[in-house]
Order: sequence, then C-alpha cells, then structure tokens
Amino acid sequence: MENLHLGLDKPLILRENTRKKLQKIYGELVNEKALKKIEGEIIAVGDVVASTLLRLGKEPHLIIVDYRSKRERYIDERVKNFGERIFRVSNPPGTITPELWKSVFEALKSPQKCKIEVVGEEDLAVIPVVHFAPVGGIVIYGMPNTGVVMIKVSEKDKEEVKKIIKEMEV
Repeated sequence: MENLHLGLDKPLILRENTRKKLQKIYGELVNEKALKKIEGEIIAVGDVVASTLLRLGKEPHLIIVDYRSKRERYIDERVKNFGERIFRVSNPPGTITPELWKSVFEALKSPQKCKIEVVGEEDLAVIPVVHFAPVGGIVIYGMPNTGVVMIKVSEKDKEEVKKIIKEMEV
C-alpha cells in the first residue's frame, strides 16, 4: 500500500471517521470573481464546478463529472461536449475504484483536454486528483451547500491526501 500508484488493485472505501475529516474545507473557498482570474492547469471535480468554469471561459485540462448535483440529474451541454479524450468509469459512492485511479493518472498525463464520466459518484475523485496533479496545479471542486473550493496543489496537500488514503479501508 506504500506505493499509492497504479498498483492499487482494490477499491478504497471511505470509513466514517475519515468522512468527517473530508467535510472540512481543504483549500480556499472562492467565488466566481476569483474563478475568472485563475490561470494555470485547472482540474475540475463536479458537474456544477465544471459547468461554471466553462461558462466563464476557463477550459480545464480535466473535468470529472457524474451528471448529477446533490443526487439530482444535472446535464450541461458544455460539459457533455467537453473533452478530446473521454474516460468512462464505475465508482460507487464512498469508494475510489482502481479504474478511477488509473483514469485520473492517464488523463493528467495526456496532452489532450480530458473528461472522466463517472457512473456512480465522483465526490472522492479529488483524492486521486491531488495525488497525481502536478505541484502548482489548480484543483477546483464543489462542496454541497458550501460553495466552490480551490486547491493550488502543494507537497503538503499531497502528504495530506496520502494520510487520508491510508485511513481508508481496502
């Protein structure tokens, strides 16, 4: 388990004590004005976040969506049509599957704009994204009933994600 790379061949399942930790904001709560100013390699996790960024003229390198928001169907044509390379993965709620890990890794290596369409839930995709994102990459995700969170990935963020992964059930 020490090599948290593509050797991960079993799903990681979120434990209740770790779920509570993930309810706190990791990063900075931002508004649309701040989103308009963002420059760099952007990775968007969540349908509303991806839709907002595309509406603002920001083209993420990668978006991860499940075509749902707060458990309700959510389809935005800009999101539906986004991506030169599309991955489709299964990922049940409260889980990070090996195929999600692999897709995030492949998408972040790709020179093309990518989209990962998740059948299930994409909420925990921020974990492999921060794990594989380059230092300085910008991860933007939604927190239901809270807002939009931005992480400018640092080594400290990567270490925090490793701790969370180790707390998950294999």
